[in-house]
Amino acid sequence: MYNRGFENQFEMAKQMAQQSGMSGAAYIDYDPANGFLRLKLKVTPPEYQAKLTSSFTYVLAQVSQAFGLQVNTHERKGEGTSD
Repeated sequence: MYNRGFENQFEMAKQMAQQSGMSGAAYIDYDPANGFLRLKLKVTPPEYQAKLTSSFTYVLAQVSQAFGLQVNTHERKGEGTSD
């Protein structure tokens, strides 16, 4: 399913990220049979990591709702970091 509007938005977001100097990696762990999905982002510069993680959460929640799923999220705060 090809959506030119979506492709245009994707390209604009990609260009904005490149212009801001943001880079990094996304690690995706999933088990389709059990409905398990985990995403780990490593973003540089580090000040973009929290915003990008929150943005991914928002998009995933919106897509889930579009499929008629009830969405519950939990944000961990102040628990330190782990790799």
